[in-house]
Formats: sequence, structure tokens, C-alpha cells
Amino acid sequence: MVDRLGIKEFYNNIYEKGDIRDNVRLYRWIISLISAVPSSYLLDVGCGIGSLLYEANSRNIGAFGLDISYEALAKAKRTLPFIKVCVAYGEYMPFRDNSFGNVISLGSVEHFLDPETGIREIARVLKSRGEAILLLPNSFYLGNILKVLFKGKTEEQWQIQERLLTKEQWRILIERNGLIVKKIYGYNKYPELFQESTIKIKSLRKYIRTLLMKYLCPVNLSWQFIYVCKKPMINLNR
Repeated sequence: MVDRLGIKEFYNNIYEKGDIRDNVRLYRWIISLISAVPSSYLLDVGCGIGSLLYEANSRNIGAFGLDISYEALAKAKRTLPFIKVCVAYGEYMPFRDNSFGNVISLGSVEHFLDPETGIREIARVLKSRGEAILLLPNSFYLGNILKVLFKGKTEEQWQIQERLLTKEQWRILIERNGLIVKKIYGYNKYPELFQESTIKIKSLRKYIRTLLMKYLCPVNLSWQFIYVCKKPMINLNR
């Protein structure tokens, strides 16, 4: 049975040997979606090696990173020695209520033992009328459907403790735990023709397949969804 210690050990092992990150264009897109709150920090829940923190810093947005893996945060600190980070579980964040103007979590909530508690924590530490952005995986991704159709199977989920839901199921789960979904975007991987920092081609076939999926996949069948959420304004007169 998976427990929080097991999840922490899994990710420490991953980051000790390598890292988990997406295309830099995703992080730049996410930063472009936020409405920065003046004199307020952005919190990245499940920040990993700090890819989003780097993009926030390059745009002069104050950012704080949280992750369960000390190995990941050690790498983040080597890249951004001045950045503020802490080791903690997303379901139990060591911050006061209403601490951050923006909270972002990219591909982390689905790995929590209790995703609903994690979303409530995001809502708790988010300032009134603050903005949260969550990236969450689709249980009916077109790529997986096609693999089942033609091969009779889909890819094994390699990460530990992963929950997959449809676009509407995630929206319902988010909204019953303290946030209001304002906008939903479909997200499919950016096609990458060359290996990082080289001119060596990765796989032309995979590049074409990813390119087609990126621009032709219906939103409801996207690989993942980006939820732009607001925290309801607190009514002090009640």
C-alpha cells in the first residue's frame, strides 16, 4: 500500500538520478496566464527542480517553491540559489491562510494521497480573489484511446499514485473544494524535433505524431487540462 513516505522516497530517487520537467514553453504559457497580485508571492506546489520558478523570476515575479523531494529542491537551489523553497506535503502546507496571490501546481495534485485535501490547501493559502492554476491529467486522452483501439493496451503509468479524471470530473472536484474554475485549456505535449542543446533529431515519426496531437486533438480528449481558478471573495459582512 502506498503511503506518503513511499511517495517521498519515489521522487527522491527520481530526482537523485535525473529530473521531471516539461517543455519550457509550457512554463512560459502558465506564467502568461496569471494575473499577478502586487506585493504578493507566487507559490509553486510540486515545484521539482524549479523550472516554473525560473520563468517567474525572469519576469520579476516573487516566487516560493514547495516539494516533497529534498533532492529536487537541492537542484532548484543550485539553479536559483536565492529562491525560497521548503520540503512539505501538498496536503499539509506550512503557510498561513491567505498567504499567496497566486498558487500554481503542475502535474502534482493527481499524485497526492488525498487530492481533495490538496486542493483545499491551495484554496486556504490563496488570498481572497487570488488565482490558482492547476495542470491535471485526462482519463480519456485521445492518444491512449488510439493505442487501445489499435494495440489493445495503453502505456503503463510510471509515476506513483496517479489519479486520472475527465475534464468535467476534475472541474467538479476542484469546485467542491474551495475554488471557482474560470477557464479550462486543453494541453498536449509540445513537439520536439531535436534533442536538447543539440541538432540531433529525436524521432521524426514521434515529432509528426506529437505535432498532429498538439493542434488537432479535441479539448475534451487532451492529454492534460489547465484549470485557471479563482478563490471566492471573503464576505466580512456575513
